[in-house]
Amino acid sequence: MSQFAGDLRRLRENAGSPPYRELSKRAHYAASTLSDAAGGRKLPTLAVTLAYVRACEGDLAEWEERWYAITAMNRVPEPEEIDEEIPYPGLAAFGEHQAGYFFGREHLVEELSRQVTERRLIAVSGASGSGKSSLLEAGLIAAVRRSGRDRTIVRLTPGPHPLRESAIQLAAVSGGSAVRLHGELTADPAGLHLRVRQLLARRHADAELLLVVDQFEEVFTRCRTAEERDAFVAVLLHAVQEPDSRTRLVVGVRSDFIGHCDRYPALAAALSPENRVDTGPMTAEQLRSAIMRPAIATGHQLEGALVATIMAETAGGHGVLPLVSQAMRRTWRRPHGATLTLAAYQASGGITRALADTAEKVFGEFDRIGQRQARDVFLRLTTLGFDGHDTRRRVPAHELDPAAAPVVARLVDARLVTAGADGLEFAHDALIREWPRLRHWLSTGRGRLYLHRRLTEAAGVWERANRDPAPLYRGSQLDEAITLAGSTRLTLREHQFLAASIQAREEETAQADRSAWRLRRLAAATVVMSGLAAASVALAVRERRQTLAPCW
Repeated sequence: MSQFAGDLRRLRENAGSPPYRELSKRAHYAASTLSDAAGGRKLPTLAVTLAYVRACEGDLAEWEERWYAITAMNRVPEPEEIDEEIPYPGLAAFGEHQAGYFFGREHLVEELSRQVTERRLIAVSGASGSGKSSLLEAGLIAAVRRSGRDRTIVRLTPGPHPLRESAIQLAAVSGGSAVRLHGELTADPAGLHLRVRQLLARRHADAELLLVVDQFEEVFTRCRTAEERDAFVAVLLHAVQEPDSRTRLVVGVRSDFIGHCDRYPALAAALSPENRVDTGPMTAEQLRSAIMRPAIATGHQLEGALVATIMAETAGGHGVLPLVSQAMRRTWRRPHGATLTLAAYQASGGITRALADTAEKVFGEFDRIGQRQARDVFLRLTTLGFDGHDTRRRVPAHELDPAAAPVVARLVDARLVTAGADGLEFAHDALIREWPRLRHWLSTGRGRLYLHRRLTEAAGVWERANRDPAPLYRGSQLDEAITLAGSTRLTLREHQFLAASIQAREEETAQADRSAWRLRRLAAATVVMSGLAAASVALAVRERRQTLAPCW
């Protein structure tokens, strides 16, 4: 690392030793950040390194390769697993048994608990990574258990066969055969309602079933047939809408799938905004509580500098809760006393290391086709900065290739990508800065990426204009796009835009050819007419001369 820093200093010397204040203007980074990069105390980030090199007019490709090499050499191995319970679940949701470590959402737990007592159908919605599952399990279900009310609780996720899953989970609390119950649910939409009434028949009149269906979006993404999806929704609605219902239903659904429920008017009406609890982003104080209080609950403390660093790193982030939990879990696994320190957090790699390692692991799980699709998704989710400072980009779902849906789902599950009502985006900008593979993709063929991004945006403008021909490509811009299509994966919409541009050019060329042919005919006719006119004039002059000539 000291050699790397020394070479950075020599690069600055070779550039004429400009003051760091001048380098700051060129690199768009603080002078202190650039000075620290060449100080040798720690390895600068790739973004800072390249900005420094660019300001000194160095070879970007060479220095990027060197940065990757030294990063690999200095990677700290993960420590061994420890036996003590860790109060941070990492990328997983807080379970009911971890309710004592679930902080920052107390107001939502109270609101949801109140809503459940007033309505029979409630939805918990929010972007991926916003903590819906944790709110349902460590929040609502744990609160219901503590309340002492006579409620039987069944929790399930739909999966590819939601009716089968319902039968399995309900049979687990009611007894009897799951196979027989599955047949009842399939044959009669009132099957669930009747089985619940049977289950609670000999219990107190206030006894009820609380049915929690988490990840309800799987009804649309994983359910194998429309018939089973329709039957599952019908069973749920019957269970809560019958006059003698003893079921209360809570549905956890990603906000970008709320619109899918419009296929079922009765369900859409039941999930109207007044029947929803939205898990929006945490306030700074709520996030601070989520960071500190799990450790405090186990008799530990967090160094003030550690809390301040995490708060700064997560500012403005979406779906950062799992990332914070993962980074804290890594920190906890390192040797520590009563206080978790910033040094331990930095040694674990923090949020940036957690993201980069997760991205590399998930990318390696895909086959060759999946990796190509994942690469396309990652690139589309990046806004290319002309100064090299790339940032995340929110992408509407329809911009992505439908065939890549399973890949996108895995990226969302891994908390690398967040999905909300307004589209998909990276969970954190750090993924762009710190994942070497993505940095390599972005640094190679950058010109082609710029062309592709402009094509994507132009196709969007074309569609929003109801496919008016005005935004279509022409001239050299179209030629570049045609060349791009030979080496880049385009979406159906982009292909359609390009095809419409080519067709428009062919029609314009044909029209121009027809116009030129008409002009040539007109020119020829003009020459003929001019010749005839000249001949007529000459004949008239000759006849007039003959008329005026004296007779001898």
